[in-house]
Amino acid sequence: MSILDFVRNSKLMRSPLLATCKLVLAPLKSGPGILRRAIYDALPIPYLVAGSRELFVVSSNDKVIGREVFLHGEYDFRKLQSALAILKRERLPCPAHLIDVGANIGTIVIPALKRGLMQSGTAIEPHPDNLRLLRANLALNDVSHRVDVLAFAVGDKSGNTLNLAESATNSGNHSIGQRGIPVTSMRLDDLKIPTCDALLWMDIEGYEGHALKGAENLLSTGVFIVCEYNPMYLIQSSGMTMFQQSLNNHRIFDLKDERLPETTFDVLSERYGAGPEYTDILAIPAGIIPQI
Repeated sequence: MSILDFVRNSKLMRSPLLATCKLVLAPLKSGPGILRRAIYDALPIPYLVAGSRELFVVSSNDKVIGREVFLHGEYDFRKLQSALAILKRERLPCPAHLIDVGANIGTIVIPALKRGLMQSGTAIEPHPDNLRLLRANLALNDVSHRVDVLAFAVGDKSGNTLNLAESATNSGNHSIGQRGIPVTSMRLDDLKIPTCDALLWMDIEGYEGHALKGAENLLSTGVFIVCEYNPMYLIQSSGMTMFQQSLNNHRIFDLKDERLPETTFDVLSERYGAGPEYTDILAIPAGIIPQI
């Protein structure tokens, strides 16, 4: 019997080895943030399961969304909670269906369903690696039956082939550009998605203007919208005019702080300019009457 077999089969040796491993691995879960971040960045494995209230398979190459989920258990979910808090404050109905455009690995749609904030979802994601993890995470959290997954980019025309430029370190920073992997685009109006009691969530790296232009029928249903407002990205994609025109008849709220009052694009332009600063906004159709 080899020494390795002896150790493996020895109950006497197994207990101290197990105790040592638990001691060494404890910082993965409960160690100081700076240590946990260093451990994540040095991991020699391609994937790991992270999260707290929900579980996510994340790529260890993802130094933004994956790392954030590993360190804090979620990513960007506070923004959805802030939007829902504003809707409640404005005495508006709570949406039941989430249309998640740029769903990534499911860090918005999954906790929205698991925590009872939404009843069902449509997750739209064009990147093949993100799609694989998205489907795995839906299954891991037992919500696959409540979410329709659509493998498309969203734009102002259907059936076009767009180029999705990839980020090597941020799975949420893939963006439509001049070069990249080919992906098929669809207008939101051409997709079969529920529109009743829906909230449209978008974070697609400056392509929001094109997506909104292809969603005129969806917008006419009175859907609430939460999306990133990044002037630099919108201008680079030639989407700023489409973005503002599509939301012309909407009340705008800056989600940087849910206590802020209703605002305008003029104020947002002054606040965030055309530099790297950005925020997320809630857009509410102006004609919706508050509930009594």
